[in-house]
Amino acid sequence: MGSKLFVIGNGFDLHHGIPSRFSDFGRSVAASDPNIVRLIDEYLFVDEDFWNCFEARLATFDADNVIEYAEQFLVSYGAEDWSDAFHHDFEYEIQQVVDGLSRRLHTRFAKWIRSLPIPDAGAAPLVRCVDPEARFLTFNYTPTLQRLYGVPDRNVLHIHGRSSDPDDEIVLGHGWKRNVEDMLAREVNEDTDTRVAGGYRLIDEYFADTFKPTERIVERYRAEFDSLGDVTEVIVLGHSLADVDTPYFREIIARTPASTTWTVSCYLEPSVEMERLKALGVPQHLSRFARLSVM
Repeated sequence: MGSKLFVIGNGFDLHHGIPSRFSDFGRSVAASDPNIVRLIDEYLFVDEDFWNCFEARLATFDADNVIEYAEQFLVSYGAEDWSDAFHHDFEYEIQQVVDGLSRRLHTRFAKWIRSLPIPDAGAAPLVRCVDPEARFLTFNYTPTLQRLYGVPDRNVLHIHGRSSDPDDEIVLGHGWKRNVEDMLAREVNEDTDTRVAGGYRLIDEYFADTFKPTERIVERYRAEFDSLGDVTEVIVLGHSLADVDTPYFREIIARTPASTTWTVSCYLEPSVEMERLKALGVPQHLSRFARLSVM
């Protein structure tokens, strides 16, 4: 007899009344750190969909705008009022922007995630198909499965970190893997001002620090993925099969039998999920779609 694998996304937590949207995080940041909001407005691409696409938008960092701003602090070494104190100003200003949109923003996110309230049992209708004895791969950080469904910790892989563990790494990031030709470091040569070279390095580090390292994460949990050979049913709850997580789904498909069936929840009608699952290579006759509330 085959086993079941449940794949859990943020829609699952939202179903239980947990305010875990990125837009909820946006409101938290606005209340706690207006300076980060200013940096977001100035150096990331912000529109009405920004918080819906928050992770992806981390890759829209406007390096040219940052450099243009910092150049006012790039004082010529030949200036009459030159001071050694000016030497680090250009890099310092870039560092403040980069740090605010990477380390400080990530720290705010981790703190917010760990503050999310898990409702009491009975506060929201449970998803009937959840089997506590099955295996779970969750993209959520919260212990919703354990607290509301009695799923043992050993059955749950929190692929991006656990909010219940204060020492666990909380993974957040975009999916744009930069090529060498995209990096500013390629513009540095022996004639480049050392201060400019340092600023370019900081910007390159920003993109690396905000990148979600899915390949490294898959390798970290290689044993878990390799053990999916007996899975005959995959049930996806509250995950839209978004592009940034495609490597994980491809890994699941590669490690499960070709006859494995897929049941995917949808918010309204399943056109988006249907196309994304098809693009992943799951045959239509092995796919089923339903609203989370009736599963």
